[in-house]
Amino acid sequence: MKISSVRSTHSKAQPQLALALVSALESGAAATVFATARLRRQLSQEEVAHRSGITAEQVSWLEEGRVYAFRSPEDALAATLLLASGLEIDNHEARELTGLPVLPRPIQRNPRGRLAAAAALVIAGIVAAVMLGYTLRGSATHILPSSSTDISLPAPWKVKVVVENGGGDINYTRRVASRVASLGYQIADVKRASRFNYRHTTIFYSSIGKGRAVGKRLASQLRADLLPLPNGENQLHLLVIVGPATLALG
Repeated sequence: MKISSVRSTHSKAQPQLALALVSALESGAAATVFATARLRRQLSQEEVAHRSGITAEQVSWLEEGRVYAFRSPEDALAATLLLASGLEIDNHEARELTGLPVLPRPIQRNPRGRLAAAAALVIAGIVAAVMLGYTLRGSATHILPSSSTDISLPAPWKVKVVVENGGGDINYTRRVASRVASLGYQIADVKRASRFNYRHTTIFYSSIGKGRAVGKRLASQLRADLLPLPNGENQLHLLVIVGPATLALG
C-alpha cells in the first residue's frame, strides 16, 4: 500500500478510532469489527473501499486481521484510520464493536460546539497516530527493559521476518505474524513449514554478527524458543516457525 496514493479522510471522521480498533486487529477479531460495521450499512467491500480511499483488497485484509500483508505497520495503521473514517464509525459504535463499555451519548445542543469537539478529536487522533508510529518504529528499548545490549541492536523495522506454519493452524500463524508486525518488524513472508509437528514456536537466528541478540529480542517478546539457523547468512533475517497455539498474543 502506498500511503501517498490514498485520499484524505472526511472532515467528520475521527482518526483516533483507528487506535481503538488496533487491539481488535491484533487479536484476530477484525472481521467482527470492520465486517460488522460494513454489513450494518449494507455496503460491499468495493463501496467501502471507494468511500475510504483504499483498495477493496486492503479492506479485505483489515476485515480478516491480516495487518502483516501491508508493507509496514504505518501503512496498516493509515489504512485502519481511513477505513474507520469511510465507515463513519463514531466513538460510541467503536466502543460497542471492540467490546468496551458503551458510554451514553452526550446531549448536543450547540452545532459550533460539536464542530469544535470534532476538530479537537481530529487533532488528538493525528497526534496519537504519530506517537504510535514512533513507538512501532522505535528500537527494542521501548519494548523490553533497557540494557546496554538492547541499545546497540538494530531497530526492529530493519529486521525481516519469515513466519512459517509449523503447527497446522494457519489462522493462528497469521495472528502470530500480525503480532510480530505490531512490534515493528518487517514481515517478509507467511507460508507453511516443511512439516506440521513442531511442538513449540521457535525463533531461528543467524549466528553472524548480532544475529543471536536480534533473535533473542524477538524470542523474549513472544516468549518463544530460540535456535540458530544452520546456514544463516544475514543478521537482520529471522525465521519464526509457529507451533501450537500457546503464545500470549495480547
